[in-house]
Amino acid sequence: MLAMSEQLERESGSKRPLWIGITTKHGRSEWVERNTHNYVHRVEEIGAIPVILAPDASVQLPDGTNYDVDASGRLPAAILDRLDALILSGGGDVHPERFGQPLAGAEQESIDLRRDELEIHLAQAALARDLPIFAICRGCQVLNVAAGGAMVQHLDGHRTPTNGPTSFHNIAIEPGSRLESIVQQGELPVNTFHHQGMDAASLAPIFTTAAVAEPDNWLVEAYESREHDWVLGVQWHPERAFELEHGHRRIWESFFDAATRTRVR
Repeated sequence: MLAMSEQLERESGSKRPLWIGITTKHGRSEWVERNTHNYVHRVEEIGAIPVILAPDASVQLPDGTNYDVDASGRLPAAILDRLDALILSGGGDVHPERFGQPLAGAEQESIDLRRDELEIHLAQAALARDLPIFAICRGCQVLNVAAGGAMVQHLDGHRTPTNGPTSFHNIAIEPGSRLESIVQQGELPVNTFHHQGMDAASLAPIFTTAAVAEPDNWLVEAYESREHDWVLGVQWHPERAFELEHGHRRIWESFFDAATRTRVR
């Protein structure tokens, strides 16, 4: 996925591997193996090192540096100064109090206040640092909230049934968007596992729509920031590359290229 020059740099040892932060609900190895393995695999397959960021576990970087979580679930923002990029992963719902609304469709049993605290804090700090951010499903939603946006708390027709085959639909990519330049096409089939999302009114002011759902074209399926080097939120799950076409891998390639630029700055 990386350019040959980057692969040679890595093989010669002239640069350390990329360190990519991945948020998740729990830091326990069995949880990560069961629920976060697809993100980890995407990172490891290009020779980068995944760094798991969870609200219930301290973090040890590859060089041995430790960062502890506080009582609220936060990690120090300074950990981002050691990472080359951040993946905000999928999961349960963000508490609507985070965007000034009462519970009205969000599933209370899936809310994790400590994870909300961890990810909103890291997302805001990553935006301030212009760190590359790939925000996926819940991550797409939590990044929007962290940037001052809101949420449609429930929508029908976009969640794969439990124990059923994966559901798919097409998205229409906005002409002239950065996403269009990455995937090099105007339409893309995506998998779908979410029951929340954003419309134009709930999108944070710093973001612009990069793709909408078909046929539900009021629903923002991807957004991007024109104020940052590489910030993209998507409602689908591109880490499940085994069930998606190559256009999704181009997004990963672009993200890792951005992480490489961060590392060498």
